[in-house]
Amino acid sequence: MNNPDEMPARIAAFLAEQEPEWRDIEVVAYEVMTGGYSRLLGKAHVRHAEGEEVLVLRGDPPPGRALVDTDRAQEFEVITTVSDHGVRTPRTRYFDDAGQHLGTRALVIEFTASDSFLAYASSGGSLEGLNIKLADALASYHRLPVALLPARLERPADWNTYIGHRIDEWRRTADAHVEDLPILRYVAAWLDAHRPPEVPLTLIHGDLQSANLMLAPDGHFEILDWELASIGDPREDIGYFKAVAQIAPPDLLDDAGVMGFCDRYRELTGLNEAQVNPVTVAYFLILGVVGTVRRLLEGGAAYSRDENTLLASLFNLNSVVFGSGVWIDASKQLEPILAAMKGAM
Repeated sequence: MNNPDEMPARIAAFLAEQEPEWRDIEVVAYEVMTGGYSRLLGKAHVRHAEGEEVLVLRGDPPPGRALVDTDRAQEFEVITTVSDHGVRTPRTRYFDDAGQHLGTRALVIEFTASDSFLAYASSGGSLEGLNIKLADALASYHRLPVALLPARLERPADWNTYIGHRIDEWRRTADAHVEDLPILRYVAAWLDAHRPPEVPLTLIHGDLQSANLMLAPDGHFEILDWELASIGDPREDIGYFKAVAQIAPPDLLDDAGVMGFCDRYRELTGLNEAQVNPVTVAYFLILGVVGTVRRLLEGGAAYSRDENTLLASLFNLNSVVFGSGVWIDASKQLEPILAAMKGAM
């Protein structure tokens, strides 16, 4: 996918099989796209007798070059499901499952002309009301019945089992890491002692952050990159968004925006004030990052064992160091609030 000289012919041959009614298929331009954190990205401008298309290819990097290992087939099924049920996300048109046409397992996705939210925000675009639009975006897929979701997504037995497993992931991460990090065990113990009220499990994005949002001309968000989707506690996506925003602003869930977000999100999902509020958002700021923490630590360990060659694996360990301070500060600030809430129940 990173070879612009060979990809036009590969794409044209692939499209000829996918769209037998198209005549005179020609890929008039192909460019490697930047910004793909864990996947290869390319954009193809396609012309044929029936019209023109702009398509984005999203494929697996070579062995040893992936920051995380995920399944394109699962991502294809998730994107198809959410787009079929009204979630604003670029639709996947085709899937080269074997990778024989495009050189690697790859999705072919409709190109979106919406603006990158990070670019919009960094250029000084207005953030007014976007906390409400964020609530709209999350609720659009958190409301999907689990029965509609792809069968390959694991169904947890119940909320308590699931949340216990997620908290214990901090301990498993500590056990598996190449050096002792006491902060991981502290976080696990703290989260276990302060479990929030139960909510129904739903589809979660798993990497809901500003970098995976596009802002459409009508002011609504489109959501990209569903490779880490799973079934879990929807508040993980909320907390994860806020956690990443501490490193990569803007934080739409800051003191000025979090109450409006929570009000709108509860309105759309039917959850109550005890289940979704600024305190539970802060709790899941800690819990919601465990999957990323585990992958970052695994990447650093793999680099040290010569199992990958990505300097980014080392650079990204800075995020764990930064996060440690955030987790400690958040737990200290939440302690008296959680104690008061428990006493009032």
